[in-house]
Amino acid sequence: MTTKLAEQGLLCQVTTWLNRQASLLFGDRYAKKLKWGSTVFLFLEAILSGRTGTQAIVDHLLSSPWLQKCTGIESIHQSSLNRKLGDLPPEVLGELYLSVLQHLLEQKGPAPPKKLQKLGPLAVLDSTSLTLGRVRGKWAYLQSGKNAVKMHTCLHLTGEHTAIPMAPVLSTAAVADLDTEVVDALVPDKGVTCLVDRGYIHYAQYLKWQEEGIHFVARLKQNSQVKVLRTRKVTAAELVLDADVELKCPKTGKTGVFRLVEYLYTDKKGKRHRVRVLTNRWDVKAMEVAQLYRYRWKVELFFKFMKSSLHLKKIYSSRTSEAVWNLIYLNLIAYVLCEELRLRYAPQERIGRVLAVFRLYLSGTLADFLKHLNRAKERTSKGRRNKGGRPQTRAKRLKPQRILFHSVMNN
Repeated sequence: MTTKLAEQGLLCQVTTWLNRQASLLFGDRYAKKLKWGSTVFLFLEAILSGRTGTQAIVDHLLSSPWLQKCTGIESIHQSSLNRKLGDLPPEVLGELYLSVLQHLLEQKGPAPPKKLQKLGPLAVLDSTSLTLGRVRGKWAYLQSGKNAVKMHTCLHLTGEHTAIPMAPVLSTAAVADLDTEVVDALVPDKGVTCLVDRGYIHYAQYLKWQEEGIHFVARLKQNSQVKVLRTRKVTAAELVLDADVELKCPKTGKTGVFRLVEYLYTDKKGKRHRVRVLTNRWDVKAMEVAQLYRYRWKVELFFKFMKSSLHLKKIYSSRTSEAVWNLIYLNLIAYVLCEELRLRYAPQERIGRVLAVFRLYLSGTLADFLKHLNRAKERTSKGRRNKGGRPQTRAKRLKPQRILFHSVMNN
């Protein structure tokens, strides 16, 4: 599987990095049929294609000569795929993920917009839960009737549409987001501002970041206790408060001075919400602090893409922890491959669009893929435009309509 990949189709061309990491995949070189390299390639193809399960992978292999040529096997049983997935050490796929991630970081994408450059490097800390089966997922028991695992992620925002997940921390759902070992492994170096939600409210952690010189922007609850020291005048209509406040750790008694910004926003239903944001950055304006926290939503879009567009929501196999960790790493590898394609060939497109076109040409050529992806728009009209005038004050009243449709058989 790791030889002459560039001769086989688009998917083989974008996975040529497997050739450079071939030594990692030769741990089972004495296996008779299904090897680690073929297993990785089959599951990557299934994730990128949106296959529903291992049986669909087996059926597609039987009907695809190009996939047989790439993997070196003509058929495989479903149980063999599941067993090999559990036997593959997660450390191997972890190293593979880091290698393809390093290759992505070497790509030079478009410069981020000026407003993002002004805010400096940003990283979002968050986690998402993956529910496992009630029987096969008992090893990840959380509570009655629920077994789940978590993927803790540090998502670096390098552009308006670019988000790169650094080395994640995988755990069972019983591990809290604020677990010391998890947070220490995820927090980036100095110079990067961490954006966190209310799940990371921990005064001792804020004081620790303050001492270590790590910048952060965190949302507080409405009942979080702070002592206002001084306030600054706010000019924007959305802003409510810009003040220096003192936090006190209830356990150690240590105190620290931070900046609190409160602003209002209106959701899609027209309801107004008051957001309290705590930070240790005084070098930006109050509205820019609010904008910093809004960028935290990028991680929710990332998790949505991983679960809806890729195959992170429904795990192929959850019998062992090794199989689950491997599948999470494979989904992350698939994401990085799509992001690399986007940065290299269509940096202005969104990653969802790149994946949709990529799926059409997995066994095709790069030229056809690029021709479709960069196809010029045929429609130049802006569509029907609003001519203005007096707006309608109330919705049009509809009346019940009686419509029937049926077929009549002729005698």
